[in-house]
Amino acid sequence: MSKGSEPTKTVISTPNSMSVRAVTLHVTKGPDAGRVARVDQPTFTIGGGDSADFRLTDPGISRAHLHLALGPGGVRLRDAGSKNGTFMGNARVHELTLTGDAAVTMGGTTLAIAIAAQVTDLPMSANDRFGEAIGNSPIMRHLFASLEKAAASELTILLEGESGVGKDLLARAIHAKSPRAQGPFVVADCGAIPENLIESELFGHERGSFTGAEQARRGVFEEAAGGTLFLDEIGELPLDMQPKLLRALEAREVRPVGAQATRTIDVRVIAATNRRLAEASRTGEFRSDLFYRLAVVRATIPPLRERSEDILPIARALMRALKRDEAADFPEDFASMLAAYPWPGNVRELRNVVERHAALGNDGDALFAQAEAVAMSADDELARLPYHEARKIVVDRFEEAYVPRVLARASNVVSRAAEYAGVSRPSLYRMLERLRLTTDKG
Repeated sequence: MSKGSEPTKTVISTPNSMSVRAVTLHVTKGPDAGRVARVDQPTFTIGGGDSADFRLTDPGISRAHLHLALGPGGVRLRDAGSKNGTFMGNARVHELTLTGDAAVTMGGTTLAIAIAAQVTDLPMSANDRFGEAIGNSPIMRHLFASLEKAAASELTILLEGESGVGKDLLARAIHAKSPRAQGPFVVADCGAIPENLIESELFGHERGSFTGAEQARRGVFEEAAGGTLFLDEIGELPLDMQPKLLRALEAREVRPVGAQATRTIDVRVIAATNRRLAEASRTGEFRSDLFYRLAVVRATIPPLRERSEDILPIARALMRALKRDEAADFPEDFASMLAAYPWPGNVRELRNVVERHAALGNDGDALFAQAEAVAMSADDELARLPYHEARKIVVDRFEEAYVPRVLARASNVVSRAAEYAGVSRPSLYRMLERLRLTTDKG
């Protein structure tokens, strides 16, 4: 995703669909033996964390352990830097493409992967942009095709994806392309509202309904009348508030705090979360009835590391918007580093780096200086390895050098270190987990 001046939409001459084969996952051994999942979306994550599409309880499995990507050439498996590794037989797997059935082991769990014989055609947009979002990769063009169709409807949409992938940009684009485009676009961050005020924030309140309520106030549902309400970080909504939100969505009416009567609402809802709510609803961490009401249309935005071909187009669009120069570009070596870096903070992190480069030029590239030095000093060793394995070694060494220094600069406070690094706290925690570092303060 990129943010800046509205770019010109590009129509590209490419196929309007991608033929893939769906996958069935079957846990044959381990604490979750017997569980089954079907994968018919372009990307899918297996792990023990709340960002995993298929969440397993085996303590030997990392939060985001294994990524699957469906493509015309087969099913690509990539270990996401797990602590205990992914194995096929006695061979440790870093990245490979399956064209037939197989089984992998993660921790104490064995997972059978069965590839369907029948081909599924995933629609792809003819455009490489959706609003301010940019993506020419097949996975993004499939996402754009889904959102183009959904935007024209009144259906409720749930956007899922890691912090920094651009869920807010997509929500705004959906609103702009909807029949409600002339109405208001109102944002409510469910993760930032104090728990004792969230009902009032959503539904409003009457004067005197609680201490400090000196005047009546409309909630965001009424403020968004005739337009779109974007409920960001919906996965952080307290459990006791979820039935009230469900009732509002189903009845299309709200009752302000302290009011005797309900009020009718006319609003289209888009929700977003960095969690996988299907798994959260299965474990009781999120109400399943509310999940199904929100996920009438469900779209997963892939992290930037899963669509590396989009990195440079996004970075160039950001640079040209900042410089107000359609010909602005990066030096070749800097562009190569941008393309090779895994971007744990996603587009938000990329934007920070591009802004620093636009302002300071090569003097602002400190983020990559250590990675470049490591790569240069180990050229002979790395040249003997496959590309993806060599790149992983460079990135791992970079994180080993970079993360402790950022933590030290932040006096071991993770929230401050994440701000200095330009990444989200969950992304920094994942790096800390991979490096097995601890902090004194959360």
